[in-house]
Amino acid sequence: MTQIFTFAALVLLQGAEPPKYTDPEITAAERSHWSFVSPKRPDVPAVKNLKWVRNPIDAFILAKLEAGNLSPSVEADKRTLIRRLTFDLTGLPPTPTEIDDFLSDKSAIAYERLVDHLLASPAYGERWATHWLDVVRFAESNGYEMDGERPQAWRYRDWVINALNADLPYDRFVREQIAGDILATGKDPRKVPDLWHATGMHRCGQVHVVSGNLDSEIGRQEVLTEMVTGVGSAVLGLTVACARCHDHKFDPISLGDYYRFQAFFGSTFFRDVDLATEDEKLDLQRKLLSVSIELSPVKKEIADLEAPYRAKLLDAKKAKLDPMTREAVNTDPKKRTDVQKKLANGAGVLLKITWDEVLASLSPEDTTKRNALKAEQNRLEGLLPNLPPQAWAVADDKSPAVTNILKRGDVRRKSGVAQPAFLRVLSSAKEKPKNRLDLANWLTQKDHPLTARVMVNRMWAHHFGRGIVNTPNDFGTRGDLPTHPELLDWLASEFMSNGWSMKKMHRLMVTSATYRQTSKVEKTADPDNLLFGRMLRRRLEAEALRDAILTASGSLTKQLGGPSVRVPLEPEIYDLIFTEDEPAGLWHVTPDVTQHTRRSIYLFLKRNVRIPMLESFDQPDTLNSCAIRPQSTHSPQALILMNGPFTHEQGKRFAVDLLKSFPDQVGRINALFLRSIGRAPTAEEIAVCREFLAKDTEELRVRLKANKPIGAPGNLPAFFDPAVARAFTDLCVAIFNTNEFVYIK
Repeated sequence: MTQIFTFAALVLLQGAEPPKYTDPEITAAERSHWSFVSPKRPDVPAVKNLKWVRNPIDAFILAKLEAGNLSPSVEADKRTLIRRLTFDLTGLPPTPTEIDDFLSDKSAIAYERLVDHLLASPAYGERWATHWLDVVRFAESNGYEMDGERPQAWRYRDWVINALNADLPYDRFVREQIAGDILATGKDPRKVPDLWHATGMHRCGQVHVVSGNLDSEIGRQEVLTEMVTGVGSAVLGLTVACARCHDHKFDPISLGDYYRFQAFFGSTFFRDVDLATEDEKLDLQRKLLSVSIELSPVKKEIADLEAPYRAKLLDAKKAKLDPMTREAVNTDPKKRTDVQKKLANGAGVLLKITWDEVLASLSPEDTTKRNALKAEQNRLEGLLPNLPPQAWAVADDKSPAVTNILKRGDVRRKSGVAQPAFLRVLSSAKEKPKNRLDLANWLTQKDHPLTARVMVNRMWAHHFGRGIVNTPNDFGTRGDLPTHPELLDWLASEFMSNGWSMKKMHRLMVTSATYRQTSKVEKTADPDNLLFGRMLRRRLEAEALRDAILTASGSLTKQLGGPSVRVPLEPEIYDLIFTEDEPAGLWHVTPDVTQHTRRSIYLFLKRNVRIPMLESFDQPDTLNSCAIRPQSTHSPQALILMNGPFTHEQGKRFAVDLLKSFPDQVGRINALFLRSIGRAPTAEEIAVCREFLAKDTEELRVRLKANKPIGAPGNLPAFFDPAVARAFTDLCVAIFNTNEFVYIK
């Protein structure tokens, strides 16, 4: 047979090294792509309709509209503006008091005063942290099949919230995340904890934690890939990761560029930095010992109660094995032959006893006893103290690591050593950077082509419903072209000249006439609104929808920061996910029920255990960077809002509050509309609500007479009619399902 060898195979067979990788040249045409050229501040264009212009943004928008013989939309009414603005800046609906104050403020700066009030609210940081955490794919577990938890990851989330509320300049925001550990060199970590917390950005991606994986070359490459991907997407807005295996197919980013960029992280490893004082550590040990002393006998009682049942289940499973396997299992492990060891190991899965099998075998008396013991165990485990404070961070190893260029991303195909270097298309060959601080400083230079543009485009996209560049994570040659390139450059220049202040940029955008337009659609030559001649109607994001329900019902717990909260999950989730171990042992529900109604950003975010309501309304899966969330529409959304346990629980709380606060039906209906959708009901809506309540109450009373449960809310005085209370619950749930509640316009 004739054997044909490639050149590479012949070289390898002869014992020589394969040829070193050589970068392709970057052409002048490639360098001239609009996003690879530093932004220059353009002149504000002249327009005809000067009366419409409130700030320079409007001049750029109006110039395009006038060029197309189009006009901007009229200004939205004040109720629409306060609801839009409050959700955009805080992720919460305006309260009736805030609406009344704004409507009654007749001053020329009433709107600007409202903007400043909302930007000063702690809720601003919570709202905009969600957008950043989407981009860096933050989660509190590792992902993959093990999905191990990250108990200190919430500290990075809190750092982001606090940084935004403090209006940390964006250049510092970037520098501290990329190189906070280097900036903290020589300082006591307890005096500069924020610098360490900020580097949690590099740990947000998935980590494949299996035996020995992190210590292997392949495992190490997986970690470095996540770090490079995170910075490339979040800060540069480029698909840098596409060059990990080969030269980028579209952008002038070579395989060599990728690994030189990766070399900045070559010596960077995960590090949990101790921030606890000795007193805090001693106090933790005392609390841990105290709870453990109470917990130990409870666990023993449960084990003793289950032991005979487990033994019986095990004997039944053994009886189903073939004789040879059964003999191998029953043989002392120390005396097993090699064949018996294999048989016994193989039988392990067949002999595994699941928690639901134990529960199914218990007698009614032992089931009751075990339930009480498990409730006590869960209560005590809920009292276990939090871990001592540590920064979920990264740091460089003392000895510099060697970064190799890997063909096809394969650790076995090394093709030369890569030294840290900036992407060639964005820099000069004269620069000789060494570490991540050099990278951070380069990214935040005022002449950097991408950093400021990418961030102002993200802000614009969240305020206006689409970006000036409608591919916020891809400013490369296959990304969308900017609809208003001059405006984008003007915003980037303005951003940097105002000290990289994110709050000032928000204020500029939302005080524009462009932002204040109505979303009403008229016949237009711009049906896709590429010219921003109107605002776009948008559905509330998953977290904002949940938080709006909590706000309307009066249940929202406005506590800032701290460890994440685990809320009870639907039974179906337990059955689907927790198939082998008891759910209470894997998902410890936070014992303080007031924590269950905190803002959604504080809910524990586990990659493989999703909260159905948030997942259904397009919360990202945290596997990839998400710049703009999709807005899907499907039947489970309606089913969750109409029938879900969360909406019904909040509907009950809402109904109880309305019934206790207002003596008459019309007053309750008025308050229902004001608290949920920010306006009073029309006469027709009042009539419809009263008709609904009357019919529903009558049907519920019939059920009560037939001794059928109606699910009426508790916490009501005895003289309240339970049928009326349940009917108001149904009405509250119904208004949660209206378009006016779910959408902002």
